Amino acid sequence: MKVLYLDCFSGISGDMWISSLLDLGLALEELSQYINSLGVSAELQQERCSYSGISACRFRVQTTENPPLRRLSDIQKLLELLPDEELRGQADAVFSCLAEAEAQVHGVSVNDIHFHEIGAVDTIVDVVGVLFGLRQLNIEAVYASPIPWPKGFVSIDHGIVPLPAPATAKLLCGIPCYGVDIDMELVTPTGAALLKTLVKGFGSLPPCSPVAIGYGAGWKQRHDGVPNLVRAVLAEMPGNSSSLEPITVLECEIDDMNPENFTYLFASLAANDQVKDFYVTSIQMKKNRPGFLLTLLCDPNHSRFLAEWLLVNTTSLGIRIYQQQRLILPRWEEIVASPWGPIRCKKAQLPDGSFRCKPEYEDCARIAEQHKIPLHQVYYQTMKSCQCK
Repeated sequence: MKVLYLDCFSGISGDMWISSLLDLGLALEELSQYINSLGVSAELQQERCSYSGISACRFRVQTTENPPLRRLSDIQKLLELLPDEELRGQADAVFSCLAEAEAQVHGVSVNDIHFHEIGAVDTIVDVVGVLFGLRQLNIEAVYASPIPWPKGFVSIDHGIVPLPAPATAKLLCGIPCYGVDIDMELVTPTGAALLKTLVKGFGSLPPCSPVAIGYGAGWKQRHDGVPNLVRAVLAEMPGNSSSLEPITVLECEIDDMNPENFTYLFASLAANDQVKDFYVTSIQMKKNRPGFLLTLLCDPNHSRFLAEWLLVNTTSLGIRIYQQQRLILPRWEEIVASPWGPIRCKKAQLPDGSFRCKPEYEDCARIAEQHKIPLHQVYYQTMKSCQCK
């Protein structure tokens, strides 16, 4: 399994991402031919440069077109010219993500957004070019480091705004970030939308074998001496390997709620598809009061909504929010035949290639009740049928 890890120590933009892919071996001629299918007037160029003694690739889009103010629907019509349905859908997802962020920032509907920077030809080339490059290099998954959050201000069509630009800041919600002491735009809205849509997990380099390193350069130089580069690590990992995914942990103590309310709380959380898991731990609180520690796991994009839901539906006055990662196994559901009928099982593949199987309790309990047999007998027979060690 071929993966790409983006070391975004100086942020990222669409052209920096393409530059890194070109440095890894993406052919500019093939990229140009594919972009031509959009019917836009653009000449793609690449050049070598050096930052801090590091040789890198820099990508440029030359165009004579005076870009119109495009809405999302205009860009979607343009994307329909792409010959590949899968890539077309991915590009649509990136632009839709960006449009939603812009709409929320400006307080209007997505259909009312007039794109400026992202309606320009170079941004369309950046989005389509990144997707095309990932496909050409046979990259199956993208991971990235935490993202730097600069200070200062930047001038855009709407005026002077704080960094990161409002749409960029919105897109970075749910992505691990850290503050840096530099007043320079390090992450563009296009770069943030690509990260939000394409990256499978953020954090340290996952277990893998690096194959090649590519450096993509930005056009501005940083005054603090840090090279304005993104480092792309092309690597291989076993196809059946476990994978890292970003996870948000919500946590709060409860010591003054009617215990009967926990029945409703647990049922509501169990029925909520946004909740990946939850559990309660008995604790001893200050003033020697017995209490409970409620822990909930969710996708980063849903953390704020669920935290506010907990504040409304429990007596807690505050929710702690942790951005973490979890290592997960490939898993799926299978229907296993048993002497008493089909039983659903959760099956997972371990890093060594073996499998683990767990029958669904509800199905086993129903069969045990119907046939008046011990529950452990149903479990044993199901595990035997599943051929799990």
